[in-house]
Parts: sequence; C-alpha cells; structure tokens
Amino acid sequence: MIHAILLAALLQSTPPPSIDCTDADHSAFDFWIGEWDVSATGTGTVVARSTISSTAGGCAIEEDYHQNLGPGGVATTYHGVSFSTFDQRRGGVWRQFYMDSNGAVTVFEGGLSADGAMVLEAAGRPGSVQRMTVSPEPDGSVRQRGESSTDGGSTWTPGYDFTYRRR
Repeated sequence: MIHAILLAALLQSTPPPSIDCTDADHSAFDFWIGEWDVSATGTGTVVARSTISSTAGGCAIEEDYHQNLGPGGVATTYHGVSFSTFDQRRGGVWRQFYMDSNGAVTVFEGGLSADGAMVLEAAGRPGSVQRMTVSPEPDGSVRQRGESSTDGGSTWTPGYDFTYRRR
C-alpha cells in the first residue's frame, strides 16, 4: 500500500525543467570526444585505447579506457570508466565519476580554465587532493595530466602524463 501511494505521488509530481545540453557550458568538454590511442607524453608507444562518446542526449560524456602497458612497459590489464557532465543545478560545475578495475571510485569537480583546459579536482583523505587537467593541443591531440597534493593544494606532485591521439 505504501509503495502504491509513493508511486502515485511520484507520477503526479512535476518533472524538473528540461535542460538544453547543446549550449556552450555543456559542450565545453566535447574536444575530448573520439576514438583515441593513448601514450605517455613524449613517446610514441601506445599504452591504452580510449573511446569517449557523448551520451544521455548530449548531456554527458562517457569514457571507456583500456590500458595494456603500465610504467616501464610492464603488461597490465587496467580498465576505467568515467561519466562527466556539466551540473547546472549544482552551481554550474563539471563533475566526473570515475570507476576502475581496481575498485576505486573518484568524484572530480571543476571546470574550464582560461586557456581552454578542463581542470577537475577530487578530495581524498584530509589535506589530500587529486587534480586532473585535460587540454586540447594545437595538433588535434589531447593531453591529460594527473597531479596530487598532500597539503590541501599548496604544492603538487606530478603523476601520470598521457597524450591522446585520434585513431
């Protein structure tokens, strides 16, 4: 009985207003959409493949990332999936939900920098922050860099640095 009452209430409630996901804010990360070969920046060795596509009627971007070579050229089987969206209802920020084959879940937030890069940060343990910068390059590639901080973002330690080249 309670389920029927809740269902009736949900069906009668007014849906939230539609959002037009074709505007500049929702399209800001479209430079990342494509089929990519991924290599450590400065090398030509492909370490991963990534498919990044528009989804949810253009309101989100989905990444399907498969890495087969790790640091030092060691074979690995790593898989990550992310969903990124411009969250107008939460103050106009970009949010990314990243899940991987190691069981990690990371929630990033941020936005477009003045130079056109998408800069997203995720808080960890107290004082710990991860930062990801994804930037379009003049040659059509995309560079993705990761950094971490243990002092709340006062100083940063470089992590990964990948270049995505269209297949």
